[in-house]
Amino acid sequence: MEKNKTTQIQFRVSEQEKAEIREKAKSLNLKLSEYILSLHKRKTLPIPPSNIERQQLQQVAHIGNTLNQLLAIVQSGKVPDSEEMQLVIKAISLFIKLHELKR
Repeated sequence: MEKNKTTQIQFRVSEQEKAEIREKAKSLNLKLSEYILSLHKRKTLPIPPSNIERQQLQQVAHIGNTLNQLLAIVQSGKVPDSEEMQLVIKAISLFIKLHELKR
């Protein structure tokens, strides 16, 4: 059971330290207080995704969106353009190759 948090802690840091702490919390998708409390509790912090992993996630999202659009076209009774289908197949193939190289 979590108790109501009614007490504040204030401490002094340099502008540089403040910026670094805020950036670290932001990179982990944590509020500043959550980040500092996690350090206090010595929780294992999540490893932020690398730039390559972020790009891969964006590519997967794009592929998913394209597949959803194609599915909507198919469900409407229309036939998707073969060029669109080839682009989707190529994108999926490239993503699979990239994923295999990472292993």
